[in-house]
Amino acid sequence: MLYSKNGSLPKPQTDGTGGWVEVPDPPVVPEGKELVWWYPPGWVVRDPEPPAEEGFVWKWNQTNEQWVRYEIQTLPVEEAAPNSGQVTAITSADIPALTSSDIQAL
Repeated sequence: MLYSKNGSLPKPQTDGTGGWVEVPDPPVVPEGKELVWWYPPGWVVRDPEPPAEEGFVWKWNQTNEQWVRYEIQTLPVEEAAPNSGQVTAITSADIPALTSSDIQAL
């Protein structure tokens, strides 16, 4: 018998604290399938994740017990404006070298 606490992966023994529950031993897994612990319901024998496809990601839907393919949403990348030469940030080491005109420009 195995033990799980708060849905954790089953272990052969507890750490002695409260809250552990007995869970069944894992079932025999047919070739071409995989075994995962999904709490609840417990052990799940399922098809392995389908091969990766560019622009998509696979996620397991436990309710329907199947892999679902989702399109990866991408946002257009805006090109950064060229550096205008103006100071946008200064460090404490820069402060002593500032002139009053530099400070007014900030």
